Amino acid sequence: MLSHVTDRRRTLVARRAVPSSRRVGSPGRLPRTVRRSVVAAVAALIGVGCTPLLAGLGPIADRQVAALGHSGRWFTDPSGRVVMLRGMNFVEKWAPFTPAADGFNDDDAALLAANGFNTLRLGVPFEFVMPAPGQVDHAYLDSIADTVRILGRHGVYVLLDFHQDGWGPVTHGNGMPAWATLTDGLPNPPVPFPLYYVQNPALQRAFENFWANRRGPDGVPLQTHYASAMRAVAAQFAWSPNVIGYEAMNEPWPGAIWSPCVTGCSDLEAGLLAPFYARMTAAVRSVDPRRPVFVEPFVLFNFGSADTSLPGAGSANVLSTHVYALSAKANASVMDRSNAAAGRDGAALLVTEWGATNDPAFLAKTAHQFDARLVPWLYWSYNGHVVTDSRLPLVPPNLNESVLDALTLPYPTAVNGTPTRLTFDAATTTLDFEFVTRRPDGRLAPRGLPTELVIPKRRYPGGYAVTAVGAAVTSRPCAPTLTLRNQPGATAVTVRVTPASCP
Repeated sequence: MLSHVTDRRRTLVARRAVPSSRRVGSPGRLPRTVRRSVVAAVAALIGVGCTPLLAGLGPIADRQVAALGHSGRWFTDPSGRVVMLRGMNFVEKWAPFTPAADGFNDDDAALLAANGFNTLRLGVPFEFVMPAPGQVDHAYLDSIADTVRILGRHGVYVLLDFHQDGWGPVTHGNGMPAWATLTDGLPNPPVPFPLYYVQNPALQRAFENFWANRRGPDGVPLQTHYASAMRAVAAQFAWSPNVIGYEAMNEPWPGAIWSPCVTGCSDLEAGLLAPFYARMTAAVRSVDPRRPVFVEPFVLFNFGSADTSLPGAGSANVLSTHVYALSAKANASVMDRSNAAAGRDGAALLVTEWGATNDPAFLAKTAHQFDARLVPWLYWSYNGHVVTDSRLPLVPPNLNESVLDALTLPYPTAVNGTPTRLTFDAATTTLDFEFVTRRPDGRLAPRGLPTELVIPKRRYPGGYAVTAVGAAVTSRPCAPTLTLRNQPGATAVTVRVTPASCP
């Protein structure tokens, strides 16, 4: 794929000198066995046991997508159909800075679309957007825009993510620039992810000074610069049809006073996160009034024993949560608490991270839990777990087919009604899907709009058969996208897909 990297992108990477802070390796995501041990260590320190339209998704370029809205916790397309999002993450945390320079190009987007993934969470870390106080790197954003356009041609939505882990390179993490790192000289031990959150005083103080909106080296408050960076990104992508929104911060951390967040810290969310998210939302809406800001609770929510007050009653923002608990039961708790918070506030929900493992059995089990709750998800991550190096051909061993197989599942992408049940039996390769013909707002769905399900060839290599009650199949036999039309008078629709030979 090196041949696909344009000369302009090579020039971009070549002229961007890599400061020493960016040479510090980020811990990234660890293997699941290591994650279990380090998260368990965090739990021990804590003292608590962490018990719209997509016209098909085959490998055909130049698909058209349209801006998403929402009705309650459901994403919706302009015609009012419920849109189910499913995809992956691609976050470039260090040099060569951009997905394009790292080899992500048309063949990667085609791989995602061909296997039914309709969304990619794409990292745009603050340290790359604004490498110096008040100075936006427009060449960097232009390269990100090229990647967004490539994904759009394959019908893939994009969530732009202001990603950080462990604050930034100065504190042995990634995402936040050195110039915005105010540690007040506190000790900065080289503790790895995730223990650095509870064992690194410099990291904790950097977060605290950010929440306090301390002034940066140029005398401008840190959150003012951050809002300017988010405004610049939103201005760049305000007219990109496949961008669904902007995530304000990945996995925020409260600081040294973190222990209440193990079981829920609504007061800290109200005092620290809510004002920050309000500033970021205002900055985005000043240049892009259509798209939401995706807001996350503090990172301890991800372990399954805490509730969240986000996004807040009446908020137009989307609740973004992660599922990284120590057990299937705790993972289910994160999903249920996420659904409950979104339902309480009438907000759309997207689990923007889960996985971080190559274990197919774990992936299949967790995906089944998501299906049971009709929760949309984005796997962590495409780079590193699905594809080792996008500059190389996307074939084994560079392509991890066992992970791709586990994640590639049939599911509804657009529903002319409201989903009520989704289950996939891997042993028999049987998909069962049910929905009612009323929309989430209670109105009857117009009968002429199609319901669409992606039926991946990876799961049904020989073809498939469909039985439907309450709807008529309108797609050709064994089409990669199964379409149905609600029948007159039907109040509910049931669909079953099983393996079969195609004519």
